[in-house]
Amino acid sequence: MIAPSYIFTMPEYYIDTLANGVRLVTVPMPHLHSAELVCTMAVGGRCEPIELSGISHFLEHMIFRGTAEYATSIELERAFEALGGSVNASTDAETTCFHSRIHPDYLDKGVALFASMLRRPKFNNIDIERRIILEEAREDFNEDGVQVNHDNLMVRLLWPDHPLGKSLIGSSETLQKINLSTLDAYYRSWYLPQNLVICACGPIVRDEFRSVVEDEFGGWLPREPLPILPAPGIVAADPESLWVQDSDSQIGLQLAFPLPGRQDARTLAIRLLRRVLSSGGGARLSLRLREELGLTYAVEANCSLLDDTGYLAIDLSVAPENLRAAVIALFEVLAELRDQLISADELAAVIKSYQFDLEFSRDQSEAMAVRYGWGLQADYIRTLEQDCRELPQLTSTYLQQVARELFCQQGMKLVVVGPWSEVDRQIIDQQLQSSGL
Repeated sequence: MIAPSYIFTMPEYYIDTLANGVRLVTVPMPHLHSAELVCTMAVGGRCEPIELSGISHFLEHMIFRGTAEYATSIELERAFEALGGSVNASTDAETTCFHSRIHPDYLDKGVALFASMLRRPKFNNIDIERRIILEEAREDFNEDGVQVNHDNLMVRLLWPDHPLGKSLIGSSETLQKINLSTLDAYYRSWYLPQNLVICACGPIVRDEFRSVVEDEFGGWLPREPLPILPAPGIVAADPESLWVQDSDSQIGLQLAFPLPGRQDARTLAIRLLRRVLSSGGGARLSLRLREELGLTYAVEANCSLLDDTGYLAIDLSVAPENLRAAVIALFEVLAELRDQLISADELAAVIKSYQFDLEFSRDQSEAMAVRYGWGLQADYIRTLEQDCRELPQLTSTYLQQVARELFCQQGMKLVVVGPWSEVDRQIIDQQLQSSGL
């Protein structure tokens, strides 16, 4: 523990459920002067037919294209601005999230606005929105029309022939297939009361929140939800690589290792290992590749954790002449984590930094909305108190065990994009097979 402020004297959140299945999360933050209102719907890229990949994101955009009460997106945006807000949204593999900061005095009006969007969209101007999304999709391609987004290329390697292996934005071909009929059918299949979690963080009174949500969403009739296609099992396979030529001044690479999903008992340890690798100036990847070797400006490790699968990815960009040295250095850092115990001082420093971030998040309504609103939707609520209690229990021996299980050749993937040479490709592919991991 780092300070007495980690003693929690009241519940961190409250959960209520309406008769139709809408779930509510109230996170009291009485010290704030604003409230965060977040609606998370249980639909994302993994729910899509492959021939309609991108439809969840397309639908997210179209929700803003007018409602029964607000004819245009401009009217809708101005209505949120009148409450002190600025509405936005995002789509990932499992969820679609709509959110806005609002003034706490206007909680009822904020809930009513989200009800208008989620329950009564009009889907106006679909062809205009399609053109906008096509422009967004082009950011992932180079001038020759070749996919160069590392994340999209990596999921293709990890989950071929599965919706998880497709771009969340979709392709020109799949986006052209989406018309009003398919969009409306998809909306009616997934935008259901029992698929919705509404979270309010700030100086909010629980009973008042439940009352206004009941008024706006209580009459929404439930329907039987569709099943979600499970992720393919993690198959022990030889390392794989995907190389894409691109006329850039640098080479971007992403090295990834499959994960079993956030429900796995090792998830907190995996998140701590990620911080050992890539959190702060003393993180191992930055120390070795940037400070000691000068091979890259920035190197970063991130976890993508879904319910039943996921991966840890390391990203960096290097000059073409430094590609081989960077890959060797990456393997050395990971091998050290597997083969040597983390020192007591380093482990204590990383845990303390993690605890500081947890403490600071108590002032961030967005962070609390993710922790408890998304957490309820994802069936993965972890309280601050729980994380604070369990972090010091992670020993160097246990972390080394998890690192050995995680950082291994089986299932390892590498994506390389840029002006690489065939000689480098052959040498690095050999290194993948003999990395010692």
